[in-house]
Amino acid sequence: MTLETALRALAAAETRLHDLEAERSCLTLRVKDLEQQLAARKSPRAPGAETPALSFFQDPHHPDSSDLPADGGASRPGPAAGRPRRREPSPRPRGRQPLDPALPREVIRLPDPPEAQRVDALTGAPLVLGFTETLEVLARRPAVYFVRRYERTVWVSPDKTAPLATPWPASALPRSRVDASIVAHIAAAHFSEHLPYYRLEQQLARTGVTLPRNTQVSLMAQLDARVAPVVEALKSHVLASGYIHLDATPIDVCDPARPGEARSATVWAYRARSPDPNEDGLVWFDYRATKSPVEPSAVLRAAQYRGVVQTDGAAGLDTLGPPEHITHLACWAHARRYVADALATDARATPYLAAVDRLFRIDARARAIRRALPADDPRLARLATWRTRFSIPITHALFTRAATEIVTLPPKTPLATALGYLLGQRTSLRRCVTTANSSLDNNPVENAIRPLKLGARNWLFIGHPDAGPRLANLFTLVENCRHAGIDAEAYLIDLVTALAAGASTIIADWLPRVWKRRRADGLTS
Repeated sequence: MTLETALRALAAAETRLHDLEAERSCLTLRVKDLEQQLAARKSPRAPGAETPALSFFQDPHHPDSSDLPADGGASRPGPAAGRPRRREPSPRPRGRQPLDPALPREVIRLPDPPEAQRVDALTGAPLVLGFTETLEVLARRPAVYFVRRYERTVWVSPDKTAPLATPWPASALPRSRVDASIVAHIAAAHFSEHLPYYRLEQQLARTGVTLPRNTQVSLMAQLDARVAPVVEALKSHVLASGYIHLDATPIDVCDPARPGEARSATVWAYRARSPDPNEDGLVWFDYRATKSPVEPSAVLRAAQYRGVVQTDGAAGLDTLGPPEHITHLACWAHARRYVADALATDARATPYLAAVDRLFRIDARARAIRRALPADDPRLARLATWRTRFSIPITHALFTRAATEIVTLPPKTPLATALGYLLGQRTSLRRCVTTANSSLDNNPVENAIRPLKLGARNWLFIGHPDAGPRLANLFTLVENCRHAGIDAEAYLIDLVTALAAGASTIIADWLPRVWKRRRADGLTS
């Protein structure tokens, strides 16, 4: 083989190698494209095995067991002698998640490279069409604000009297010159997303809209006046529930008597607990100038309330309303908090914390089994005796031990404080396990208060005492929307429009949960 022949063979081999490398690159890009398409269509995987129905332990003396007959669930397959198999959490797909397919798509076709560049850098051969590659990115356009110009013809008599015209749309507020959508947006942003008015003013200014904060406050005052019947209806439902979680949270308010200074006011939160899913979780907020328990006591007396009131250990809350009409329950979560704090410095708090946790575990297991059994299952009757058989003996032993040990502890130590709280709330804490269908803690109402506290960190204070009731009323609507899982802004747009339409509006149809059902049925505009 001559040198020239060898060089030609080497050049041909290099050309072939380059072609193979280009083909490999194209195939790699194609594989990536197919992987992206597959990831967009892939749905989260379901658990690998079906979870069997919950069953009971057969040990009649175990605090997490049942005294059912031997065949009351033992025949069901499952490990550990009838112990319910834990439901495995659904595994989350790894890597970047595909963008929501429900979002609208805007397809943008990028221009091809110039023809002069579409040649192979080594061989000079023209490139041919390969495949289409896609890239999806999440994008956003600023909110669009526009002016709706309504026109109508006014009809008058020849003497220019008795004018007649079509009424302005109910969603338009003629005096304020804004639409219901603007009012709803401000209310949702301020009370649901915790934005102060001055930040809303700045956000609107960036889009070219001038809406000063004093105008926003005026709009919220008008909204408060319009939605007052709905708030009153929510209050009536909460006070008629027969079981109320009650708690108070302080909030600063500017004091007109001392310019530049603020004082502390109180927002009382009332949350209903009910077996009826339409009533359970309804919440009502009430603004008061002080934290005196006289305020909620007067509310309960005025409503002639009869039932359960559950609170924390604040002084005076155990004597709300007429004692012959109200059963007061305390909060085991607060008791546990004191014991957990004492455990950080004193190991003698361990058995107390274990006993309280055991109470919560028994209740949690009972709720889980109750959800797994049908409503007509006869085993539910035996399940109702769990507190009598297990929880009451635990609380009795807990209080007996606390009363014996507290006399040996130095005063004002963390453990002494914890045991003092337990013994001070003994009667009300014991009622938590002796009252049928009661909760062990007051956490539901504290969860309802949490968004209000988040907002207070941004607002810092209420500008005037007269704005306090407005805050409570509008926050009542927004919090009930949040608990119902609906968009507060969409709800308020429909509500403001309906209330402005006239007397034909039925208030009961515009409670948040009712509105959600009606909208699902296509009954709202």
